[in-house]
Amino acid sequence: MELSALEHLIYGIVAGLTDILPVSEGAHSILLLKVLGAKSIGGLPVLLIHLAILAAIYLSSQAQLVKMSRARRLARIPKKRRKRPLDLRSLMDSRFLTTMMLPVVLVLLFYGRLSKIHFSLLAVAGLLFFNGIILYIPQFLPGSNKDARSLSRVEGALMGLGGSLSVLPGMSGVGASVSIGSICGVERSYALNMTLMMNMAYVAGMIVYDVLGLFQTGLGGLTFQWAMIYLLAAAAAFVSTTLAIRVMRALVTSHNYYLFAYYCWGIALFAFILNLMA
Repeated sequence: MELSALEHLIYGIVAGLTDILPVSEGAHSILLLKVLGAKSIGGLPVLLIHLAILAAIYLSSQAQLVKMSRARRLARIPKKRRKRPLDLRSLMDSRFLTTMMLPVVLVLLFYGRLSKIHFSLLAVAGLLFFNGIILYIPQFLPGSNKDARSLSRVEGALMGLGGSLSVLPGMSGVGASVSIGSICGVERSYALNMTLMMNMAYVAGMIVYDVLGLFQTGLGGLTFQWAMIYLLAAAAAFVSTTLAIRVMRALVTSHNYYLFAYYCWGIALFAFILNLMA
């Protein structure tokens, strides 16, 4: 069954929100399509939605990304030839981010095989329940102010490993990465900002797979009307992603991040009921 124009718009909004909010974009995609009575969504709208999500994350992190890029370029210039002091903080942030991205890139290399694994609604419900537990733990941990200046590569790799869990429908890479950062004593706003930039690598990997899929399936009978619908869905994803980033930054700062655990448990129950009805 093909999604309608309104359903594509809804899908774009949900995809943008759940890619950032720690409630699992994969699980919501499966559940939404199940409720709408569709087995899948076309490759082109998914590609455009992923591009919109990537653009929203980049714009929200642009200032920090520019600082890190400048610091890397400046570090390559011999010390005697530098016209300004080296931004050591941004340089360490860049190196820590690279460490975080390594597990994500490694998982993406095997995404083609992982995507062929069928997850039942019962399995999705179980993963959502476990994701809620991960989100609930940080509230019991004392706050800390650790950042790249006092973090090890092992801690960066662990946060990156958490980010790679997005490949499992029911797990949130953003949520797991921030929670692992909290366990390691990372300042939560800093952990979120680094996780968002790490998540760009994951979304970029999805875009690569989307493009490869389109080469295999083609665009079919794409019309101008449907092209506009897909673009509107992507625009909706961009807006909802931007909103989700602002919500996450507000909740992490106010230490109400654990509230998403209750939502995950509720959606896990919903998935379990759907499984019984199937």
